[in-house]
Amino acid sequence: VLPTLTGVDAVVTDPPYKMRGGGGTVPIRGHGVTEAKSESFSVGEPWGYSLDWVEAVLRLEPKHFVVFCNSYMLGGLSYELERTMQMGAVFVWKKPNAPPNCRNTPKWDCEFVVWMKHPKATNGRAKEFRSQVLEVPFPVAGCFASERVLKPGTVQAAHPTQKPVAVTHPFVERFTDAGQTVLDPFMGSGTTGVACVQTGRKFIGIEISEDYFDIACKRIREAQMQPRLEAVHS
Repeated sequence: VLPTLTGVDAVVTDPPYKMRGGGGTVPIRGHGVTEAKSESFSVGEPWGYSLDWVEAVLRLEPKHFVVFCNSYMLGGLSYELERTMQMGAVFVWKKPNAPPNCRNTPKWDCEFVVWMKHPKATNGRAKEFRSQVLEVPFPVAGCFASERVLKPGTVQAAHPTQKPVAVTHPFVERFTDAGQTVLDPFMGSGTTGVACVQTGRKFIGIEISEDYFDIACKRIREAQMQPRLEAVHS
């Protein structure tokens, strides 16, 4: 899809995370609120963790590039983007409701958000971020789910890595103007698209999974039926 596009104003995306050892396979045990499966992301070619997708998106000359990532991706992603863009900041998304780890690793209670900008771009409304730490709970699953998208008739999450709108909304709102176009080449459950609808931005979403694509389209259509949100301060 990317070669058919001619240009976008900003990119706000959450690509599949690189796991320890470099692989992209995520084993899901199936206990509690998740379905038992082993999901292997089909991004090895031509996307891959060589970050070829970054070059394909940079061709569209976005003014701002916002990418969610984990610690295994932070160095390579920043290096690749800084070849043509300037570092704006690295935000930390702190998840106060993160569960304890079952592995011998530090608690996974944060993720990173790399913000890069075109050398000629302004900072937008960056000063409205009162901190580079975004303390936003992630959407819960199960019988207490609210924002979390569930499989119909179950308490299982329909998407394993859904982001809350509250953590994407500020980037869409502060780094673009109303009517501008935001691209998410890894659309997932459509959170960035919902934030775009809420703020009056145009949205282009790309998703390799038909199931997730359908979920995203449904969420975005439902968001279009709701009134726009006021500014979200973080």
